[in-house]
Amino acid sequence: MNLFNQLKTALAPTETAERDPEHAQRIAAAVLMLEIAHADHVHADVEYQTIRTELENGFALDAAGADELLEAARPQSDDNVSLYTYLKTLNSGLNATEKREVIEMLWRVAYADREIAADEEALLRRLADMLYLPHSEFIRAKLAVLGD
Repeated sequence: MNLFNQLKTALAPTETAERDPEHAQRIAAAVLMLEIAHADHVHADVEYQTIRTELENGFALDAAGADELLEAARPQSDDNVSLYTYLKTLNSGLNATEKREVIEMLWRVAYADREIAADEEALLRRLADMLYLPHSEFIRAKLAVLGD
């Protein structure tokens, strides 16, 4: 698939988003968690386990449901050209409190290995901005996770 087709696919609304917005939001959150896990170019098992835990807790899924969601998100994360579609899905479907919860999930993934890489924090900052969260909420989410 050439770059133009990849970009066109990435920016096109998906049938899943149109049929089941809640599932699309779950996929979007899972894709963002995978992006955070990959931001430092270290693929630690503890980060993937944290993603599963966050999916289970954040979306009231059992282990099989979390694994299924993660497997559905993985190819989208691997093939994505832009996070625009996922951010748009979250922005259109979540309120400010729910967006902050997503940012907290992302912080937990970034901090799963007990260190925050500069690339992870930079990506988290951009994602919080693109979710229209004020800097104060970004910092509150960070402190909530680092204080656990």
